[in-house]
Amino acid sequence: MIKRLIHILVMPCKQATLLIEQQNAGEIPFVQKIRLRVHLTICKWCSAYNRKVHAMESMMKNIFTQDSPEKFSKNELELFKDKLKDKLK
Repeated sequence: MIKRLIHILVMPCKQATLLIEQQNAGEIPFVQKIRLRVHLTICKWCSAYNRKVHAMESMMKNIFTQDSPEKFSKNELELFKDKLKDKLK
């Protein structure tokens, strides 16, 4: 009950996921960072979403910063999927 009340007062999940995406794309205001951090300590779902977003972002950066052709082979796509699954566990 207390977690639910704090969850509503601090920040709803809908706003938290938006801030996660905004933070991933650039900077968010300091107050919003604090509120997001508090929300992520309370909400296991948004915390999992945050981990997935960061894992996917880092994997995509690794793929596109390498000298690779624009099209990926089937083996490369399967390897990407496997690495993503491993990171998300």
